[in-house]
Amino acid sequence: MTLEGAEEGIRYYLEPDFSKINGEVVLAALGQAFFSMSVGWGLMITYGSYLPKSNNIVQSSTWIAGMDSAVALLGGLMIFPALFALLPGKDPAGGPALVFDVLPKVFDAMPGGNFIGALFFLLLLVAALTSSISMLEVPVSYFIDEKKWSRKKATWIIGGAAMLLSIPSALSSIEGNVFNTMTINFFGIIKSGFFDMMDFFFGTLAVVVICLMLSLYTGWVSKIKAYADEIELGSPIFKGVLRKLWVFFIRIVCPVVILLVLLNMVGLLGQPGEGG
Repeated sequence: MTLEGAEEGIRYYLEPDFSKINGEVVLAALGQAFFSMSVGWGLMITYGSYLPKSNNIVQSSTWIAGMDSAVALLGGLMIFPALFALLPGKDPAGGPALVFDVLPKVFDAMPGGNFIGALFFLLLLVAALTSSISMLEVPVSYFIDEKKWSRKKATWIIGGAAMLLSIPSALSSIEGNVFNTMTINFFGIIKSGFFDMMDFFFGTLAVVVICLMLSLYTGWVSKIKAYADEIELGSPIFKGVLRKLWVFFIRIVCPVVILLVLLNMVGLLGQPGEGG
């Protein structure tokens, strides 16, 4: 933020333009929340099953959402001022790849930047590794609980299968081969390459569909009172109005909002938007 030209980046990042906020933007933001919070991947359910009944789920959820938002805000304060200062012609909507474009130049411009940059990308590697471990835990825990496999056996088999499935994704970044040239048109959303197709259908679309099915199942098929009782065990404040409000959101608000996000993604409410 001390770099010359950084003020423009801060203004771009934090100064709101309310004229651009419409229903489509709100739905895109809600879609982003799904992916930022890892909702619909099974991670929260799997890790939640390991919690003691005395755990305060309301408090934990507040901390998770608050820290996730705070880290995202801090990340933006790292990226956008440096982007406008060091790469003025670069598209600020470039996505996560901006980390690899912008931050190396930031580290290069500061004293001891090589050492600090090495530490940063090491931490980024750890973040990616822990995310992979958490995703692996979902199918691994299933095979441990339902098929009575050992953790070592489940981890090796699921990890090996994931590695094999990742090969076409890696090959899709090489121009000229079949995994790079394959294309699909889904409700006006054009995806090129095996990786982009897998990311859209299983990393984006399927997540929202699963969330919709989960909210409908929790609110209307299963006994929602049992879930509310479970939350109340460790959360004394989860009584009365708060409990009724939670049930109302799960049964009514969540399915409607998630359905709108899904319709927006496939372009039935305007231009197709992935939201994440």
